[in-house]
Amino acid sequence: MPKTYTVRSRLQIFDMYAPWMYILIPNTKVPNVRPGGWGSIPVVVTVGNTTWITSLFPMRGGQYFLPIKKLVAKKENLKLGAIVSATYAQK
Repeated sequence: MPKTYTVRSRLQIFDMYAPWMYILIPNTKVPNVRPGGWGSIPVVVTVGNTTWITSLFPMRGGQYFLPIKKLVAKKENLKLGAIVSATYAQK
């Protein structure tokens, strides 16, 4: 059974073609597995009452981030800058 991780991190935004929100994942909370495509690590994540499948993605500097879907942010009433609690496990 995969290890479960819980993080609390500030909701931030990537200013790209369309706004994507994310939280940073501390290196100590990244599963020690071989990454897949683009260095991603597939996970099942829960924020509030919402669970979905996504991936942790690497950033420059060795950190990872967890994208937060717009639908999830709306459903869980998450605003930019809010502290988000996310629980996830490797898929």
